[in-house]
Amino acid sequence: MSHTQSHAAASPQAAKSASQVAGVSIAGLHKTYGTNHVLKGIDLTVDPGKVVCLIGPSGSGKSTLLRCVNLLEVPNEGTIHVGGFETTDPDVNLDAMRRHVGMVFQHFNLFPHLSVLQNCTVAPVKVLKKSKEEAEKTALANLEKVGLKELKDRYPGQLSGGQQQRVAIARALTMEPKLMLFDEPTSALDPETVGDVLAIMRQLALEGMTMLVVTHEMGFAREVADEVVFMDGGVVVEHGPAADVIGNPQHQRTKNFLSRVLDPNAVEI
Repeated sequence: MSHTQSHAAASPQAAKSASQVAGVSIAGLHKTYGTNHVLKGIDLTVDPGKVVCLIGPSGSGKSTLLRCVNLLEVPNEGTIHVGGFETTDPDVNLDAMRRHVGMVFQHFNLFPHLSVLQNCTVAPVKVLKKSKEEAEKTALANLEKVGLKELKDRYPGQLSGGQQQRVAIARALTMEPKLMLFDEPTSALDPETVGDVLAIMRQLALEGMTMLVVTHEMGFAREVADEVVFMDGGVVVEHGPAADVIGNPQHQRTKNFLSRVLDPNAVEI
């Protein structure tokens, strides 16, 4: 079932309203590290409620682009709008903006000294000023969504990598974000746990969450993404509907990349 079909099949209660999700608009974005020009004038729009997957070889600028969206990396030039915020405005209220943006990293970034439940409640209590009871209610609902409610009292060190990543997703959702950023969320996982994490991401897409995802999971991108962006060398090489970019790429560089990813044993002659 395609993502578009999934949307149609979702119940009205499952879909988020326009006020519950945020779009992203990126224009003329440049990022350099010394003499290394990592992003070279990126233009990209993610409409509210849509899923966009960023694919491409290592070093192409995908993760840097993602990290620029919530200013974990500060771009040298260009503008980024997230919902009603221009994140590249020097006067932007970063804390207010980041409350609307959830991010899931490659390596989980859980607090090892806090339980699963505490990991999910510390930010809502400290940042959103929610009561402990209210934060726990929301956290438990999200832990149930990711299938880990029964492990709420365990510590990260007692969980598998896949379970830790599912907790990280629940933690991000407990802040009630309008946009979710995923930076290669399955690349550090054992193959047998990847499916659990992707299933949760599919469900978020079904519910209408705006998602910008850096991934090497081509099956997920083809099935769930509304649009796929192929990046290489700091530029957008190809951008369009997932079925087109993955199923019928127009650029030779995209074709070469996908042939290697989809058939790792292929040898170029």
